[in-house]
Amino acid sequence: MNRRRPAPWLYLFGVLGWTWGLVGGVAVAGLDPFSLPATLPMVLGLLGPLIVPAVLIARGYGDPEMHPSVSEFLRRSFDPRRLAPRWFLIVLLLVGIVAAGPVLLDPAARGQSLVEVGPGLFLLAGLAAGAVEEPGWRGYAQESLQRRMPVLRASLVIGVFWALWHLPLFFVPGTYQAGLGIGTLDFWAFLMALVAASPLYAWLYDAAGNVTFVVVLYHGLGNVARELVPDAANRLEVGVEAALALFVTLAAARWMLRRRAPAH
Repeated sequence: MNRRRPAPWLYLFGVLGWTWGLVGGVAVAGLDPFSLPATLPMVLGLLGPLIVPAVLIARGYGDPEMHPSVSEFLRRSFDPRRLAPRWFLIVLLLVGIVAAGPVLLDPAARGQSLVEVGPGLFLLAGLAAGAVEEPGWRGYAQESLQRRMPVLRASLVIGVFWALWHLPLFFVPGTYQAGLGIGTLDFWAFLMALVAASPLYAWLYDAAGNVTFVVVLYHGLGNVARELVPDAANRLEVGVEAALALFVTLAAARWMLRRRAPAH
């Protein structure tokens, strides 16, 4: 097989087409996403950030050192042994901030019990969402795009596509996004928070040594932690993570504006 260069733009537009087509089809058909036959296209659509880069790498659009094969791409994404021990503690600290911060800032949430364990299916779904999204967004797209532009600019580009990728979920009844409404303040806050949070994910990925598992862990545990604490105002939930991302971005601005991953 002829080895080609990684193709971040092919991934970004490809994953939109994949997920919009499958999840959007469920929305247009008005099907219940939590029952057959709609469950299959919903699951396949949400697996886009894992499936699309795997297909690209299998077709030769991978880096010979970072992800020379699909199996190596998956190992970089899901093997915890690739991550230095201190990063587990850093991830736990950041997850604690984004999960507990909104509760502490919301008087209504502070009056509830400290831990509220929701349905186990929600916990599993939240963990899985982080696991399947990050290999594509950070492990493939961020890694590839930041070789062509500064890290911060690459992360913001990815943040825009990441936000657009979620749009079909707003039209599928029963999803968290549908509960926020379309065109509401919570709708815009959710999308902008994804763009704002993207530099934090980029910093985690790069600072941990280009190990995709660190963002898989952060995203997955963050989703689970939000299910374990009382519900806080949505604006506070997205605002705290956006503020944390802004803090990290400002602290590392010079590095993120100038640094590019070395070409391989």
